[in-house]
Amino acid sequence: MSRAELSRVTGISSAGVTKIMTQMIREGLVRECDPSGAFSIGRPATTVEICPEARHVLGIHLGAGQVHIALSDAALNLSHTRSITYDLTEPVEDLIARVSDLARNVLHDGALPFNQILGIGVGVPGGVDPARRVNTHSVLTGWKGIAFAEAFEQSLGLPVVLEHNATAMAMAEACYGVGRAAESILYLLLGKGIGGGFVQTGAAERRSVVEIGHIVVEPGGRPCRCGGRGCLERFFSEEPLSALVGHPDLPRSKLVAAAMERPEWPQLYEYLLQAMSTTVTLFGPERVVLGGDFNGAPERFFADLRRDLPPRVMPQQRLKLAIERTSLDEPVGVQGAAGVALEQFLYSNGPLAAARMSHRQSVRV
Repeated sequence: MSRAELSRVTGISSAGVTKIMTQMIREGLVRECDPSGAFSIGRPATTVEICPEARHVLGIHLGAGQVHIALSDAALNLSHTRSITYDLTEPVEDLIARVSDLARNVLHDGALPFNQILGIGVGVPGGVDPARRVNTHSVLTGWKGIAFAEAFEQSLGLPVVLEHNATAMAMAEACYGVGRAAESILYLLLGKGIGGGFVQTGAAERRSVVEIGHIVVEPGGRPCRCGGRGCLERFFSEEPLSALVGHPDLPRSKLVAAAMERPEWPQLYEYLLQAMSTTVTLFGPERVVLGGDFNGAPERFFADLRRDLPPRVMPQQRLKLAIERTSLDEPVGVQGAAGVALEQFLYSNGPLAAARMSHRQSVRV
């Protein structure tokens, strides 16, 4: 954008924009560039753009049984991705120590100046506290009140922010993926469970965990980890779908396609529609994005949803409702975690505050 465009969009005076841009250029966050091939009368306006390589964050996705870690630049381009698996019975202190060791290896491999790494985003299963410091609960892992942010700050010397994993993925889609043209996103993640996250952008920005997996679709049905009975997750997640298909070694990407060939599929699909229509009616998203094991589903699965879901929601909600598979590359979870860190430490609070906190942490550690 040109400075004039920035002034018009933000409402900041031209002099204010120039002052801010001068500081950001000095910090290496943005650069000036000439408009390519644009026709104009008189002297063409100089535009400014973000320097993606100027700042980085570390993304950590703590999935149920698997961890992904990567460095990300300011445009969510990942590098030095590393992964480990863990057993859900592993003591959380041991897991934090192993993840910290792997994170240090990633930072070492990246060989970036410490002042270019603004902070760490961590995606976790289950809810987080309002300050985004503590994983308050996770049905899948059994974690309760785990202060991951403090633990990783002490271990790695960088500021940390937590977010529910599916909500973090929704944020990444909203800012960098198929959701950029929509004002609200519902992201559904199929894996060991089935969870969701909702993100609304614009002036009324908000985000929320969506526990779609624990919507009761069969009252009095199968017992669930959450203590209820008949939850969607007991019928539509990796374990029950794998049992239905009867091939435990089937790749996750083929799970939905194989389940669709079973005679029990119409009932399972009906349960999914019940939960999705309830969720869409309550949250009113413009776009529903499906990831995890959903991403490998055949196109006819998405065609069925596009046909069957809209008639089950309010008429005004059908107007802009779109259903898409995730547009982000795997591992999507670490992209979500990195996106949360970018939002917190670059695009919201600013890099200077994060750099000062990083320095204090490194000195203390």
